[in-house]
Amino acid sequence: MAERSAPAKLLLKRGKDGRVRAGHPWIYRGEVAEVVGGWKAGEAVSVLDSQRRFLGRGFYNPRPSLVCRLLTRRDEPVDGAFFRGRVEAALALRREAGLVSDAFRVVWSEADGLPGLVVDRYAAVAVIRCLTLGMTACRPLVVEALSSLEGVAHYYGHDEEVAGRLEGFEPLQGWIGDAGPAEVEIREGPCRFLVAIEGGQKTGFYLDQRENRALVAGLARGRRLLDVFGYTAAFACQGLVAGATRAVVIESSPEALALARRNLALNSVADRAELREGNAFDLLRAMERGGDRFDLIVLDPPPFTRTKTALEAAARGYKEINLRALRLLSAGGILATFSCSHHVSPADFEEIVRAAAADAGVTVRVRAALTQSRDHPVLLTVPETRYLKGLLLEVV
Repeated sequence: MAERSAPAKLLLKRGKDGRVRAGHPWIYRGEVAEVVGGWKAGEAVSVLDSQRRFLGRGFYNPRPSLVCRLLTRRDEPVDGAFFRGRVEAALALRREAGLVSDAFRVVWSEADGLPGLVVDRYAAVAVIRCLTLGMTACRPLVVEALSSLEGVAHYYGHDEEVAGRLEGFEPLQGWIGDAGPAEVEIREGPCRFLVAIEGGQKTGFYLDQRENRALVAGLARGRRLLDVFGYTAAFACQGLVAGATRAVVIESSPEALALARRNLALNSVADRAELREGNAFDLLRAMERGGDRFDLIVLDPPPFTRTKTALEAAARGYKEINLRALRLLSAGGILATFSCSHHVSPADFEEIVRAAAADAGVTVRVRAALTQSRDHPVLLTVPETRYLKGLLLEVV
């Protein structure tokens, strides 16, 4: 995207530069004094404090309450060279950590200096997810920057619909350039998985749970596993391949369950798995009434809230499913429980699960605090980059 020779200037109100100076890239509408110069929604602007000192540059969009996210704190153009540098830095971080494979997160928004952009690699396909109006205009530059990603031949746009409504853009759901396969096969540890590029949830697979799946698999031998909100049965497959005696997968989406059935067959464990379609809350209550018991349970629900205003209702939902799961655990059983809402802090989540255990009459030991896989890096100054939090608990 070609920038104007003199970007418009976004001036902050007096005393409203503290968050930005502390390392956070977000600027809200109420913090803006004025925008000086010709501007267009989605284009890059220079951000200045009330004394007109340069703070950085980011895309400006007056439509949402979050009007600007800084891309850089240097006085530099946001052009093809900028995107190439950011993508190369993201890849270098993952190569150094040994995280580059046929399925990994290439770019994680603010954590990789590209707020509003998520890129996941699945075999020969890179899935590009834009969350801001400005980033949609830069999609061609993103594709160009990704050309250094060896083995990738196709690019698929999978924008978030909620972001599109907030930011005022039409979400792309389709191929960028030549069409690729609607479905690909990836490998994760000892398992193989089919990933739906077209029509899958998020970008097609939950890469953020890769390391947690390996952890759970290491505990699965000889245990009966319950995978709640199982999507395409990744936790169940890993657990069964590692020696779980049986797995029950609960999922409400018939499309996800169809792919789960194929993934179980692909890994030669379908004969030890049972798929149950329906509402997880209802099924957990029915299983408790039926006297079912499990040695290992995974709770990986979708975000119960996307806003702070719905936090109380979300807390009730998290407490309910954890209470039901704890009552289904056998003596010595293990629960891996998660929340992927960044509005629920790790402390909030721990308190919710603590209350659930008290109401269930179960004493549990914390074996580990869990988070997202390392290809989803976290910036200490941007707590929103750490959205996945979890607890590994053992009944004592």
